Amino acid sequence: MGNVKVLVGAQWGDEGKGKWIDILAKDVDLVARYQGGNNAGHTLYVAGEKVVLHQIPSGAFQGKISALTAGVVVNPSELVAEIEKIRHHADLTPERLWLSARAHVITPWHIYQDGRNEAQAEKPIGTTKRGIGPTYSEKASRIGLRLGDYIHETRRQAWIDTRCRQDEAFAAFYKSSADAWSQFNSAATALTPYVCDTEAKIRNALRFGKRMLFEGAQGVLLDIDHGTYPFVTSSSTAASGAFASVGFSAKLVDHTYGVAKAYATRVGEGPFPTELNDDMGVKLAKNGHEFGATTGRPRRCGWLDGVALRYSLEVNGIDSIILNKMDILNDFEEIKVAIAYQHPKLGKITDFPWDPEVLDACQPIYETFPGWMQDIPKSGKISDLPQQAIDFVRGVERIIGGQVSMVGTGVNREDGLFR
Repeated sequence: MGNVKVLVGAQWGDEGKGKWIDILAKDVDLVARYQGGNNAGHTLYVAGEKVVLHQIPSGAFQGKISALTAGVVVNPSELVAEIEKIRHHADLTPERLWLSARAHVITPWHIYQDGRNEAQAEKPIGTTKRGIGPTYSEKASRIGLRLGDYIHETRRQAWIDTRCRQDEAFAAFYKSSADAWSQFNSAATALTPYVCDTEAKIRNALRFGKRMLFEGAQGVLLDIDHGTYPFVTSSSTAASGAFASVGFSAKLVDHTYGVAKAYATRVGEGPFPTELNDDMGVKLAKNGHEFGATTGRPRRCGWLDGVALRYSLEVNGIDSIILNKMDILNDFEEIKVAIAYQHPKLGKITDFPWDPEVLDACQPIYETFPGWMQDIPKSGKISDLPQQAIDFVRGVERIIGGQVSMVGTGVNREDGLFR
């Protein structure tokens, strides 16, 4: 076993990963993002100030090395702005911020494409319109622009010129959006010192026994292969995405954490069996301040889905769950967890189905737990919880067949209960 930990979202994203990455980063030397782009939004509270990170790993505030690896897509202008925004919290020198030369670049064209595709779609997916999908699509088509080429003016312009010759729509957009392309080009100079062979540097650090935390964005139920396709993101959000993005042995991983809310939320379209379209759902949204960190869109809310969470444990090889935002349930008389689904034709289903139409037709079968109807401790041990809350945690463990190692009790670094 090695010195690597992986942290993933175990639901549909927005589980509160940023805070826990920040906490776990205290005990590692490097934190790396392995997929996604600025469609992610990790919210932290640093010295009482709310900070939302979209591309920089959440471990940056612990003074550790931060890395963006090959599986990430980068918006250059936004990344430069983010580096400047957090400079008073974290001085990201080239020694502390590694940007993979292999990472693909989000261009103004990709952002334009994303918005156009979503607007014209017969069944919109509900993307963030940040250009993520078109960038990954061009990566797979082998016509994308990599960061290592982007920072070289001649290579960058050669890529643009080639695209203009090959694609009339691209050429027309390029001519009509000079300001966007000027801003895009100007960010290259600022990012150049950070661009390197990140993957080789990470593998070298592993050889010297450095401790690492690999940070996933979104959640496994949005994984391009294992999520509720087509209502998914464009990258591998599962823990296995870390190995593919960085290029290292899975044998080096000594613990995989999955972060899950004590209830469930989803942003955008797609099936959501435990969604509550009633006063209870409104109460969850209000108590939990459920608005997207990236888009500001209200999140759909519902009870914890034990079937989906059990699936996440299997897909990711999760060793323990961080059950986040349990404090949001402090004033609920009853709390429910889905233990199975009822399908109108297929009957009772206990495994998470691959087919989104099947999942959309499912009704949850619930187990009900009595609420604790009081504030829970902000810090300490899980055993410090009120008995009803302890029973709820144990019930979740029984339903998913896994262990809860930590409980989230608030937004600050100190707000957590440990086993």
